[in-house]
Amino acid sequence: MAHPALRSLGLAERNRLFAARLVHFLDDMTLTEHRIVNVAAQVIAENRLRAFIPEVLALDALKLYTDEGYHAYFTAHASRSIRQAFGMDLSDGPNLKIATLEALVADTPAERRDMAWFMVGFVGETMISKAIVDVMRATAHSGVQGMLLAHLEDEWVHARYFAHLFEHIWPRLDAGSQAFFGRLLPRIIAAFHTWDKGFHQRILGDAGLDAAARDRVLAKVAGEAPQTARMRGRCGNTLQVLERCGVFNDEALREAFVQSGLIDRDRMF
Repeated sequence: MAHPALRSLGLAERNRLFAARLVHFLDDMTLTEHRIVNVAAQVIAENRLRAFIPEVLALDALKLYTDEGYHAYFTAHASRSIRQAFGMDLSDGPNLKIATLEALVADTPAERRDMAWFMVGFVGETMISKAIVDVMRATAHSGVQGMLLAHLEDEWVHARYFAHLFEHIWPRLDAGSQAFFGRLLPRIIAAFHTWDKGFHQRILGDAGLDAAARDRVLAKVAGEAPQTARMRGRCGNTLQVLERCGVFNDEALREAFVQSGLIDRDRMF
């Protein structure tokens, strides 16, 4: 919102632009909860990773599954309320992030697919807290703040749960599996940050910006450098778990994260 091309917007246009971004975030979260995280929770709860996780921990995934279903409900409800307040249409187009994550898992060999879903859930739940905090900092609306705070409190618990499971799983993977999933993890992190250029072009156009102005704004936020910085800013908790579990002690895996821009060659993050 600080870009020079947006400074001429009036208060109503700025509020509508922020509302559109908030609706997009909430809709994305709704889909992420029930199409991504709850698939991972289902894999765990059905004890399909029994070789790595004690049954008592697997059963706890059912509590997480219930939480995420409710999160999906109240984020969808909040999105609907905001759309009605601003007269926005329901967006029923494909979600690029969800499609990218699902395709990533679908491309995994069948015998590794359950573990791939766990890794997706682990990354998503250890990153989401920072994304929620970022949105909370951008709004002064008390109702939105309260809803996001309640969500955040649950997600802190979920992040600890998935981190604990990762600590169980990683040392029990054989060398080949560690190599496979260690290289998959940066791709999962990148998939969670899939940029929807079409959406941002559309809302900037709705705000009255011409094509050249839209391109100038998006060049500032959607280029490789700002996208990498955004990923690094949001996956700090994830990287800390990986470091604690010794993932980066393997030079080949560390190099995969360096090449993805997630860590530096000479220091961690």
